[in-house]
Amino acid sequence: MLSIQSQNFLEIKLAYLCDYLQSCINNIMAGKKFVKLHESYMRRYERGGFLVGDIFKFNDNFKSQDSYKALGTKTQELIDQIIDSGLNIQIVDIKDTDPARYPANPATSSMNVVLNIALDTGGGRYSHYCSIPCDLGQSVQYAPNLAPIPDALRRADKVNIKPEEFVEDEENLANRADPGGTEPHDLVPTNRSLPKKNTVIPSDPVTPSQAVTSYTNEYLGDLTEG
Repeated sequence: MLSIQSQNFLEIKLAYLCDYLQSCINNIMAGKKFVKLHESYMRRYERGGFLVGDIFKFNDNFKSQDSYKALGTKTQELIDQIIDSGLNIQIVDIKDTDPARYPANPATSSMNVVLNIALDTGGGRYSHYCSIPCDLGQSVQYAPNLAPIPDALRRADKVNIKPEEFVEDEENLANRADPGGTEPHDLVPTNRSLPKKNTVIPSDPVTPSQAVTSYTNEYLGDLTEG
């Protein structure tokens, strides 16, 4: 027969296994729910061919469409600013034009959607939010690559990998010095040039050493003979 301590241990272990099994079942069910939700709402061509995060491009003749003409004047001016900026236009949200007949039911989603677009200014920042009809443009596919860097964010590269001779501006005050003396006097150019070759400094030893002279001659003589 089992002791009371052994029985308590088995009961605790059984309770732990039941909790672990229940958590595994919950995770499996949650995964299945997620997969179903993912399959229902992440299909591109069930929502007009758009997904949140797509790069949007206006059609060439979008201003001739009735949906564009129905927009307000301020909205049309904002669209012009968005296009003239030269930045990437990104879809940040997709909405139905009409409320769903059965809320939370994916079967009531329509193809006629309203797109919330914004300018991607880089670094996760967005500006110029605007809602437009979906028939004014189309999404541009770059996957699996990232969207290209727009020309509006590029600048001229001044890096020069080839060395060039530096030309100093003698009229710059930083390159002129005060010679001192009685006022008034003008500033004079500062001599900041560096020699480009060795400078021979004439010098004679105070007391010529015969030992040093003979040692040097022998050393150089050995090099000449070799």
